[in-house]
Amino acid sequence: MTKTYTVPTYPEFEHAPATLNKYIEASGIFTIMLKTGAIVHFSPGNAEAFRKWLTEHSIPDIRTQHRNLQD
Repeated sequence: MTKTYTVPTYPEFEHAPATLNKYIEASGIFTIMLKTGAIVHFSPGNAEAFRKWLTEHSIPDIRTQHRNLQD
């Protein structure tokens, strides 16, 4: 039987993509701003996989977003 998820959350991360505003990552620790303005920290087992998940859900990296504004 295939598992179906109604909310596309990342394993061990309790927030749905629709609640995320932007993020920054340093040394595998992600600091994420929620749309409410709250800040959460998350240390995934696989930083690259979590970064990919954020990208797939169009959550901007603050560093990339800042660079794009300067261009």
